Amino acid sequence: MDKDKIQEVLTSLGYTLSDKGSYWQTSAIFRGGDNKTAIQIYKDTGIWKDYVQQTPYMPFEKLLKITLKTNDDSLIKNYIKTDCDFDFERRTSEKKIEMEKIYPESSLSRLLPHYKFYNDRGISTDTLKLFKGGLATEGKMFQRFVFPIFNSDNKIHGFSGRIMSKSSTAPKWKHVGVKSKWIYPHNLSLNEIQKKQEVILVESIGDVLSLFENGYKNILCTFGLEISPSLISYLVGVNPKKIIISFNNDKLSKNNAGKNGAIKNFLKLQKFLDNQKIYIHLPTKNDFGEMNSEDFTEWSNKLLKVEKQEHDLNIINDVNKILRSEQGKSSPKSYINNFKKFKKIYE
Repeated sequence: MDKDKIQEVLTSLGYTLSDKGSYWQTSAIFRGGDNKTAIQIYKDTGIWKDYVQQTPYMPFEKLLKITLKTNDDSLIKNYIKTDCDFDFERRTSEKKIEMEKIYPESSLSRLLPHYKFYNDRGISTDTLKLFKGGLATEGKMFQRFVFPIFNSDNKIHGFSGRIMSKSSTAPKWKHVGVKSKWIYPHNLSLNEIQKKQEVILVESIGDVLSLFENGYKNILCTFGLEISPSLISYLVGVNPKKIIISFNNDKLSKNNAGKNGAIKNFLKLQKFLDNQKIYIHLPTKNDFGEMNSEDFTEWSNKLLKVEKQEHDLNIINDVNKILRSEQGKSSPKSYINNFKKFKKIYE
């Protein structure tokens, strides 16, 4: 079944398709959804995924069945009937899909309750137990403090490990699993996110722990400077009133990567969410792990001003630089207009 036929079938069923190159995005009309980016459908096979519901990838036939509300194969064949019926099945099976591995919770029993590394950094044992982390003494995460990553079904689908040796040349963090699908730590933060209708986005688990320790539990981790499509879909589904991007503040560096990353992700997110909901508010130190209680009080007070749209003038200047360097990749005028709300210095 070629992409023109797939497109024709989808359109006939009422789907409005947004072309994204190798795939389309559309709303989940089979469940009455109006989020235009909820469903991703690959053009070459019809394989699709509901990012709001966090479903696995499924064949085109399954989408037809739930849309038509039927399990009648003869009816489905009326839509996909063609000399390519067999070809459809063959291509579906050949499509390389990144499948997630699920790990048994019993694997956590091999993590030792050795908490000194994080205790010395102001993280309590109670918090570390809540995150179910521990020291790995074997395998890929040897000598790392490891955190399990839970999916929406509360099953472990990955691990993230922090090296504890200062002299090691190994990368600070190591990940096992499909990181692009992680929504962390939603199992601990979702209730607070729904209660406050706010999300704080941070770069690393270390930032998550420090914020949690200081009473901020409405947090999600991006695991770097790029907000993944899965996380964007999650945010669209939760639809909070505020999204606060709090990447690291590398202010002593010529190139403040955290600030630039925050700005770029602000621009990315406003393609999917109301830009009036999105704010940039960096830590007062390089990251949240370096902040003491007084720093958190200062950060919190500044956050109140940010929510009144009194943003840092330096951020505005950097936005203009980034937009000038990316001419032709986006719509700079509209972005600059959106940044007119950043008018005052809150320092």
